[in-house]
Amino acid sequence: MLGSIKYNLTNLLNFKGRDARQTFWFYVLFLVVIQYAVGMVIAMPMMGGIMKGAFVAAQQGATGADMNARVMSQMAGYMRTSMTLSTIVSLTAGLLLLASFARRLHDSGKPGWISVLTFLLSLTSKAIVWSRMDEIVSTMQKVSADNLETAFAMQSKMVAASLLGYAAILIVIIFGVWPSNPGPNRYGEAPVRF
Repeated sequence: MLGSIKYNLTNLLNFKGRDARQTFWFYVLFLVVIQYAVGMVIAMPMMGGIMKGAFVAAQQGATGADMNARVMSQMAGYMRTSMTLSTIVSLTAGLLLLASFARRLHDSGKPGWISVLTFLLSLTSKAIVWSRMDEIVSTMQKVSADNLETAFAMQSKMVAASLLGYAAILIVIIFGVWPSNPGPNRYGEAPVRF
């Protein structure tokens, strides 16, 4: 596993050659673990602030509806920061995966440009969400326990962005598990497995 990670990190700009499934998936696992760990580091202080606000409101005798409104307002305040950091982490992981995915595509005889199209799908998904950031934050500030329809309406507007993001992940999964070409192919010799 460590050999796969080291190999991919030293070949971040190498779009030539082939990567075996095992090499590719160990590297993907590494990127996913890192992405989730960074996400937790980002989310913990924000969630701590939200929980502290809820406890203070409870100690002051706030009603359930008032506490819900305060929590949603605090979440809306953190939303822009959270989405910005999440987008940076996600796009960084996508860039780190680009060359490895191209080599994995080569291993199964597919052109590497599919990796660029996949990254562009993910980028488009993030751009759609980012273009609606003000609307998302505004909606979160208006949501209450009695009025969840506002949140559901906002979610329905974001379906296209979600589908593009999931399409990118699905393409990586499908082509990532695609069987390797045995022996040499037009992209090079059979890859070394780590």
